[in-house]
Amino acid sequence: MTDAERQAKVQELRERVDEVDLELIRALSERAQIVQDLARIKFEAGVPIFDPKREEEILRRVVEQNPGPIYDSSMREIFELILHRIRDLEIQRGEFQR
Repeated sequence: MTDAERQAKVQELRERVDEVDLELIRALSERAQIVQDLARIKFEAGVPIFDPKREEEILRRVVEQNPGPIYDSSMREIFELILHRIRDLEIQRGEFQR
């Protein structure tokens, strides 16, 4: 592979990474919006918004569906962070406090 070919390939891969990053941003924003809608419904019904069993179910499913190359433990940590940050968003907004 020549230097020019290598540079072109590097650029192509970087552009693909950028596209995937944008997909992740959009997916996380959509997920947060769905969780907000769910929290609103639960709040109005007077049921607990946080469900530790559901969170554990999500984390278990993430590990089961992980095709790699990210290690299962790392993927679980990533999703734990996502779940916690979205929950923090709800707490910071204070919309669902009685």
